[in-house]
Amino acid sequence: MQSALGLQALSWLRQLEQRLKGSGSEAVNPGKKAAAQVVHWCIEQELLPAHSANLPKVRFDLALLTAIATAQHQLGQACFRDNLAAQSRLAAAKVSQQELKSAGLKPRQQRVLLRLNQPTQQAGLHTEFIDTDWQQLPLDQFDTLLVVENLDCFYQLAQFTIELPYQQPLVIYRGDRLYSQGCKALKTAWLNLQKPTIYFGDFDGKGVSIALNEGYQAMLLPAFVELQQQASAAMLPDAQLKYLAAIEQRPTCPAFQPYQQLLCQQLKGLRQQQMQGMVLDPIRLIGA
Repeated sequence: MQSALGLQALSWLRQLEQRLKGSGSEAVNPGKKAAAQVVHWCIEQELLPAHSANLPKVRFDLALLTAIATAQHQLGQACFRDNLAAQSRLAAAKVSQQELKSAGLKPRQQRVLLRLNQPTQQAGLHTEFIDTDWQQLPLDQFDTLLVVENLDCFYQLAQFTIELPYQQPLVIYRGDRLYSQGCKALKTAWLNLQKPTIYFGDFDGKGVSIALNEGYQAMLLPAFVELQQQASAAMLPDAQLKYLAAIEQRPTCPAFQPYQQLLCQQLKGLRQQQMQGMVLDPIRLIGA
C-alpha cells in the first residue's frame, strides 16, 4: 500500500477546502508540516510537479482537492472529505484500507449501561442489565429517565425503595470513562423530548451540583426529616466543599430548599449507599 496522509494532514485539507469555497484558490507554504506532507503525497501521485516541494508557495484550488479525494478513494486510503469523526472503525474499513485508530467513534462512545424494568430469562440466563447503543432505544416508549451515579448502586438498585410516579422509566448508569459519553448523548436527546429527567446519586456537593447543572428536573431523595436524621458532616468530604457556594446561590424549588440549606449551611451529606431502607421520591429541583 502506498503512503497515506495522517490525521493532521487530512484535517489540514478539510480546513483548506472550507477556505477555498470562498477564495477559489490559495498559495500555500510547503515548508509547514501538514502542508509539506500533502505536497509530497501529491508529488507521489503526480498531482503536482516534482519541484513543487522546493517552491516558496504552492497554489491549491478546488480542482486539485477533488483530484486528491479521487486518488485517495482509488488507493483505498482515508479521504479528507469523509466524516471520519462519525464513523466506527468497522464503517471506515468498508471505504478505506487505512487504519486510523485515534479517529472516529470509540467502541463504547454511543453505548449505555441500561437496567431492564423486567428482567428476562433466555437459555437459562438471567438478564437484568444490558450494554446497548442508545440510538437504538425507542425513547418514545419511556416516560422518564433515571440516571444512577454510582455503579454499585446501579447494579443493586433493587436494594432501594424507589417510589416513581411513572410506569416506564429508562434507567441507566451515569458512566465512568467507558459509558459517560453515551449517557451524555442519550440525555441530550432525551431533554429535547421535554420528558422528566431524575438524578439518583450522593447527596453531597458534587452530586447536587451535577443534578442542578446538567439538566435534571428532580433528584431522588428520602423525605427531608429522615435525611436530616441520617446525614452527617463525615459524608461531606472537604473536597466537596468547593461546590457549595454555587449551590447555595441557585434558585430552587421550595421542595428542595430545606435540602439545599442542610447541605450548604449545616454542611451535612448522605452517601447514596446509605439511602438503603429509606423511601426515595423524586424531589423537584427547579420550578414551582
